[in-house]
Amino acid sequence: VFMIICLLQHVRVALLGGLLALFGIGPAIAGPKPDIVKLTPHEIALSSQPLSFYRGSENKKIFGRLIYRGGFKVRSSSPFWGGLSGLALSHKGTHGVAVSDAGFWTRFTLAYDKAGQLQPLKKAMVGPIRALKNRVLKRGRDRDAEAITLLKANKFFSQAYISFEQNHRVGRFVIKKSGVEGPHSYLRLASVTKRLRGNAGLEALAVLRGGALKGGLVAIAQSRKDAKGNFIGWLSHRGKLRKLRFLPPKLDKYRITDAASLPNGDLVLLERRYKFFKINIRVRLVAQKELRRGRPIAGKILMEANSSEHRVDNMEGLAVHVNKRGQTILTLLSDDNFNSFQDTLIIQFELPPT
Repeated sequence: VFMIICLLQHVRVALLGGLLALFGIGPAIAGPKPDIVKLTPHEIALSSQPLSFYRGSENKKIFGRLIYRGGFKVRSSSPFWGGLSGLALSHKGTHGVAVSDAGFWTRFTLAYDKAGQLQPLKKAMVGPIRALKNRVLKRGRDRDAEAITLLKANKFFSQAYISFEQNHRVGRFVIKKSGVEGPHSYLRLASVTKRLRGNAGLEALAVLRGGALKGGLVAIAQSRKDAKGNFIGWLSHRGKLRKLRFLPPKLDKYRITDAASLPNGDLVLLERRYKFFKINIRVRLVAQKELRRGRPIAGKILMEANSSEHRVDNMEGLAVHVNKRGQTILTLLSDDNFNSFQDTLIIQFELPPT
């Protein structure tokens, strides 16, 4: 009976997701978002249900070039847990901060066992994202936070960039133990970003951690394309702004939802596609030298998964850290769109040495 119930639940989610995708609605459909106007920082309780990534067997651990290290479906009775679209972790992976497209941040601690396996998340701090001079973001179009990246990999309680859609901008915020403070300033963006529309904004941010472009900020628009169909982004490095072109047009209809830098400065991309009955995701590795060539950037696919065979959802957040064992860990986060038929998933993979 349990197996039948699980199957029916999966079919219900797949049918609804498929119908949304069929009519071109897909991830744009969302439940009502909580109002952050009166939100003050406070602690919320979380419940975590362990996940086996592959639906066919919990023993399968190898997916492409990645090794599954575990994960959880994380829920809360608080309305301020959901819509999580961007993720940043400390360089050892023990502190995390995520931003929601409803205009709030959440900060939490990640614990691991002796084998380096992620343990259940039990609580988090939540609070509102503010405007300059700590003002309240009153309009919904001003609250749509989509990505976050630390300025310095080894300083979690320091500064971070946060990007927003609808009212497209990137702000420099401060992370403290008490939470995320309002922005000190906003970056000057390329003039083309003024032509971004709706949910076509800066969905992915990453500060490069090494290599010749160390310290450079990569920003990628979710749906903006050039004349040849390549997705476009920008690299800001030492005061110079360079256009980037991602993914030749013949590849498919995936969208880049987040990015993170490896310690050597190579770039990891998280990609998502809504297709009838399925959510598909990919993780792609881009060598830093590709960012410097001026040609369309293809990279190499590390892993592919879909909601029929794997436990994935609307994956929108990506972070990289190196654990105590020296292993490179990728953490993926999903945006549940504040829907009862979607989930907030936090899952981790190891990227073995080349």
